[in-house]
Amino acid sequence: MRPTLTRILRSRVRQLDAAAQPTTGTDAGLRHFTSVMTGWTEPEMTALAGGPAVLDPAEAEEADRMADSCLLLGRLARDEERLVRGPLDRNRQQWIGVGPHELRPDRRPALDRDFFRTPSAQRVTPSTKPFGLGLYTSTARRGGPGMWRMYLDLGSSLHPRPWQTWQLPVTDPAAEVLEIDGAVGWVTFLERYPLVHDGSVHPDWAKVARDYAGVHMTLRAIVAAQGFRFALANGPAAASFWDVESVLWLRWCFGEPRLVEVTPPHS
Repeated sequence: MRPTLTRILRSRVRQLDAAAQPTTGTDAGLRHFTSVMTGWTEPEMTALAGGPAVLDPAEAEEADRMADSCLLLGRLARDEERLVRGPLDRNRQQWIGVGPHELRPDRRPALDRDFFRTPSAQRVTPSTKPFGLGLYTSTARRGGPGMWRMYLDLGSSLHPRPWQTWQLPVTDPAAEVLEIDGAVGWVTFLERYPLVHDGSVHPDWAKVARDYAGVHMTLRAIVAAQGFRFALANGPAAASFWDVESVLWLRWCFGEPRLVEVTPPHS
């Protein structure tokens, strides 16, 4: 792997391992992971790499090995292995609805199946993490909400309260979920479902939906792949920024949603 890109991954792992002491609990570790990875934005990656951070597909294996050297991931895997590498825990999926924003006045915190849009029914701009179709869940911690709620707790004017946390049981036994457990898995996914748009390769979510009900992005994959563009046969892949463990659901395959928490507006 090229020195600059090795340096980026080493820096990322060092930041994560600042909370890898033996006394660090799982919740604190997940919060630290969230705060670190949300800082690895496209401008940050571009500045550190001196331009687009492009990896050859063969370098994905080395990226995964460097992720495996992360002490924090190792500690988290002892308690929450399914968040780190999968497979998805279908009984602990939570969706969090947030209040409307000036950029999204139609947004509402309540969960309503009528607003679920499949890739075939909704035309959206190609993206490695699309919005406006399907829905995203994250896996609830055994002691409370999952990492998406941790992200909201960091604070963002784009996600105003109230927040409603809904438990979403995955009840369709035929709902197959694709596990992305590392940079190699991400490259394989892009090579299998490529969609070229404006010179970059994105996932073709409509084709993905024919084969899978959802795509699970694990913590190991986020550490290894976030912000990198992989040089594929069809061109450079667009960078992905998932930040936290989550699933993009492309089909509705849930039982009755259950409201588990309401976080009211600030007084």
